[in-house]
Amino acid sequence: MLEPDITIIVPVYNGEIYLSRCIESIVKAANNQKIELILVDDGSTDKSLEISKKYSNKFSWIKTIQQDNQGPSSARNTGLDFAQGEYISFVDCDDCISENYFSDLLNACIDKPDIVVFGYERILLNNNRQTHSPEKKSHSEDLEILLCNVNTDRELFWLPSTKLFKATLISNIRFDENMRLGEDTIFNLQAVLNSRKILRIDSVLYFHYEVNGSLSSNSYKRNLLGNMETHFSSRVSFNKKTTRGLDDKTWEDIYDYYIFHILPWMLSNSRHLNKSEQLKELKKIRNSEFVTQCYAQSSKVGKRPRMALMQVLFRTKQFRLLQRYLTGIDSKKNKPKKG
Repeated sequence: MLEPDITIIVPVYNGEIYLSRCIESIVKAANNQKIELILVDDGSTDKSLEISKKYSNKFSWIKTIQQDNQGPSSARNTGLDFAQGEYISFVDCDDCISENYFSDLLNACIDKPDIVVFGYERILLNNNRQTHSPEKKSHSEDLEILLCNVNTDRELFWLPSTKLFKATLISNIRFDENMRLGEDTIFNLQAVLNSRKILRIDSVLYFHYEVNGSLSSNSYKRNLLGNMETHFSSRVSFNKKTTRGLDDKTWEDIYDYYIFHILPWMLSNSRHLNKSEQLKELKKIRNSEFVTQCYAQSSKVGKRPRMALMQVLFRTKQFRLLQRYLTGIDSKKNKPKKG
């Protein structure tokens, strides 16, 4: 078999409901091009491994790798160890790709960019759709400034599945297996640091399906605090190694990312606990390393009144008032609509 142009890595864990849909979309898009698909079964206990093997037995360019359950970062890293393609991308087993996925990406790779960023459509549980499409743009001279725009440049630094990476670019980069959330941001930062040319295209090539139990679904996320403390430590360590270091612009981006994006998510996550446990969790979050370090850098509370009030209550340790405020937000969300 000739060396593939693109390798797709799919981490698989108990995805039997969606897996065939995912693989079929890749098979349809491949259309006899030089593609490699690596399915990494991460210790599934359903029929996912059986489904994966069915496809790898049918198509020579599809490989199935089995490992004990170690999480999606480990599964992606295993796929990277075996990938043979000139370019590499990632697809989640409950998602799909467009029929134009490979044709559009191969066309974008004519000038050999290090990273190609493309659009995606998000399908919510209620079947509403949200389309996110980048503006066409090429980066080569402004790469250093990109590294301190993580909070605003979500299409570049968030998600592992909306980008195509040159294999040589990420040959020494791996996902942090100590993180289950946000590991893609750290991975993408390292990839951008190594890059010389990044290309954004406006093609919508990926379909992300929200499923029950996903990060955006309404359920409690355990160990979110510990995960984000590891994430913060990795982010700070990364920026220390760059030319800019931890300058004012970088700290502003770090603050905005963790205080205006991560912190509200964590406060919202605490709402799933009973009052006593919630109070303990709020205190733990307030005393955490990422909060105390960020608060030492800035006193911004946000422009939106709701965000500002929540931040003031949290910063001044008014935890019981914050509990009431969060409960009030829940009540408004769950209040039946008239008519």
